[in-house]
Amino acid sequence: MSMKKFILALGSVFLFSCGGMIKDVSFETGDYLGTGYDEKPQKKITIQKESKEKQQTEKKSFLSALSSAVVSDSDDDEDMSDIYERSTNMSYQELDLLLRTELENANFKIVHVLNITNGVEEQGVKDFWKHMHIYLVCKLSECSKILKHNPQLASQFPIRVYTYEKDGRLIVGVFKPSMAIKYMGNLDAEGIKALKTLDREIKKVIDSVTK
Repeated sequence: MSMKKFILALGSVFLFSCGGMIKDVSFETGDYLGTGYDEKPQKKITIQKESKEKQQTEKKSFLSALSSAVVSDSDDDEDMSDIYERSTNMSYQELDLLLRTELENANFKIVHVLNITNGVEEQGVKDFWKHMHIYLVCKLSECSKILKHNPQLASQFPIRVYTYEKDGRLIVGVFKPSMAIKYMGNLDAEGIKALKTLDREIKKVIDSVTK
């Protein structure tokens, strides 16, 4: 009987020890998962965020460098603001004839001319700009180079040359074509050069009709 009690006592001690070991293992495992699991993903997310921001900065820097590296045939584009406007005291009829002539001489195709003033007045609005027109013009030889690798820029063409009357003078203006460079998904030197060429040529047309 004493031997049985000894065996039972020994078995109880062994089971108690195993239970303690299992408890210790489960505690260590839980503690590891409770700290390491939480910290590592946060560090990974931070690294990914920093890496993404760095890539975006590098892309912008490279785009600026590429744009600056494209050599222009003239320094005139440096004097062209993003929204370029010139004024003249000639009548709209005179300006219209001269503008069409200069655009065609520069090999721009006039796709269409919108009479914004008439359209607005037909809607019953009288207090509006006089002689506001939009000339949709395009030079396919340059546009094809721009859109070849960046079809999303199609919305920027045809180029929109506009007119309106302000303080008794006619204003002729355009949004600088090369503003589209910042929206290039695919960096393309030939496309950038074509945009800068359009800058110079459309500026030359506007200058010639308002000198």
